[in-house]
Amino acid sequence: MYQDWQITRWDTPVADIDRLVMVSLTDANCELTAVFEDLQSTANAPLRARFRHYPGYRNIDEAYRTDLWQWLDETGQRCGNTFIVTETPLLASWGTVYLHDWVPTIQHFVIATLDDVLEVIAGETPIWDTVDAATVDRNRPRKVEHLLIGEDDDKIDRLVADIKSRNNPDGAG
Repeated sequence: MYQDWQITRWDTPVADIDRLVMVSLTDANCELTAVFEDLQSTANAPLRARFRHYPGYRNIDEAYRTDLWQWLDETGQRCGNTFIVTETPLLASWGTVYLHDWVPTIQHFVIATLDDVLEVIAGETPIWDTVDAATVDRNRPRKVEHLLIGEDDDKIDRLVADIKSRNNPDGAG
């Protein structure tokens, strides 16, 4: 699928955030809006990308894109969380090569996070801005909790013990 992809780094406010998560995705009022947060920072406000004039998008669980990461590494094209895809023929992986005739400026944008790979085909780059952060007493929305070796070892140990006890309720093994 990726053999004909040429990747160009897309410099955005989230391009180099290591622990980026998408906390919402809304398709309403002719605008696709995605909100992103940096899991490492409580000081930074969430960032929002607003796409207008977009004929299509797809949001795929990052776990199902491991072949993309492997291909990017093998071809030396890994360049951050945000990039633009050029392929021949144009938009071939979308099966919509005719869109170029209707939207001559159309591009294939990709925003990759810890949980999601958001791909958007749009005629213009999105508008980036900040949104109000969640309050301290409110849980921040996300799909999963990420536990990191060396930082969350106690939580990992408790989780492993819980999984083992659920899989072996009689206490064996």
